[in-house]
Amino acid sequence: MEYIIMLLSYLAGFIVISLITAFLSFYFKKYYVDDGNLIFIHGVIQHERTSIPLNKIQSLRTKSGLIYRMLDMKGISFDTLASRTEEIELILDDDDWNALLSRVETQENTQREINETEQDDTTNSKTVKLEVSNLNLIKGALCQNHLKGMAVLFGVFATLYNQITSVNDKATKYFIDYVETQADYSAFSVTAVLTVIVILYVVILILWMGKVFLQYFNMDIRMGEKQLFFESGLITRNSSRFSFDKVCTLYVKRNIIENCLGCCTIMVRQALNATDEKKGADVKIYGSSHDGNFLSWWLGKDYTSSPTVISARSGYGLLGYTIRFDILISLSVAIALCYYGQYIWLIAPIAYMLVSLAKGFLAVRRSHITLKEDYILISNGKFAEIYNYVKYDNIEVVRMVSTPLTPYYHRMKLIISTNGTSFTIRSLKEQEAKDIYELLLLRNRND
Repeated sequence: MEYIIMLLSYLAGFIVISLITAFLSFYFKKYYVDDGNLIFIHGVIQHERTSIPLNKIQSLRTKSGLIYRMLDMKGISFDTLASRTEEIELILDDDDWNALLSRVETQENTQREINETEQDDTTNSKTVKLEVSNLNLIKGALCQNHLKGMAVLFGVFATLYNQITSVNDKATKYFIDYVETQADYSAFSVTAVLTVIVILYVVILILWMGKVFLQYFNMDIRMGEKQLFFESGLITRNSSRFSFDKVCTLYVKRNIIENCLGCCTIMVRQALNATDEKKGADVKIYGSSHDGNFLSWWLGKDYTSSPTVISARSGYGLLGYTIRFDILISLSVAIALCYYGQYIWLIAPIAYMLVSLAKGFLAVRRSHITLKEDYILISNGKFAEIYNYVKYDNIEVVRMVSTPLTPYYHRMKLIISTNGTSFTIRSLKEQEAKDIYELLLLRNRND
């Protein structure tokens, strides 16, 4: 009872401190809109006043957890494209949030009318709603690499191991001795190993499906002329409303299963500020077939007819780069198996190398860069076809890198970076790499 009372006292003290901290953090945060600017006042001891033009707000994000939804409140955070500092965060009720959103949209429409007085945008100003059902979400999640759940599984194992080792040193020793003893008296058959692999795969699949379903349940996607709105979540509803100008790359992936089912994975990658780099701000859409809608929205309706300026493909140097670590792993495992006389298990590193070779050849086949008149298409991927669409205006850095083997094989690599993504195209022909490099520099100078 004394131990329980002590824990309850610690818990009560923690709750009190949390309430005081939350009160001091949010009570002194105030905002108002004045002459097209959002004025934000914050700070307990030192009051700070931040002014942001409404038309410069690039991202508006909301977070509505279970308690927030019970109280009809939303956590609001917003930032500008150029900001490298932490985002501003407020807690508002639905009325205040709708009022703020209305003022931001009104300011955006006013600015657009000023900038586009010579154009008629009535047909483009409509908001398009894209439907992604939960059934398609499950289908898209099943098409992904389920081994992503391995990180969660390893985290569980690491936690259990830390709990065992934290009891005392003898417990760890007893546990290790027990495992060694049982290993001496048991022989792992091929069937047992395959059974363990299947069980682990099912566990990983369930973890991955649960993560996707919790995060992307009931997706709501609305595309305006210059804004994209995205909301999802089962327990906690997270939304992101960001500007057309903040998108730096559109990513479209199709693996073998997605090709058969007629769907794809879309990722809207944004220009990063300090908060985006820590939390991640990319919008992912599983199990959809809306890649054409997103590309038309961002690149223009005539993006498919944009003429090709120059194109280049990677050579077989990319094959060696892709499988370099797999060769070392396979050799190490094969040597260890031969040393212990387990020749029957040599089939494992051989099969692993065959898969690695297939991965390398597919990487070579799918790696290329194409400069269109209006945008850049960078293709990569191994067991999936991945297309990255980049605008010329978003390119910040272009690097051309030679290797010690360049004088002999005349192959180079290009590194193209935006303010949120970076791409490396390896083993390009030397002259083609130089031509693309010069064209990108010339295009940036002209822009």
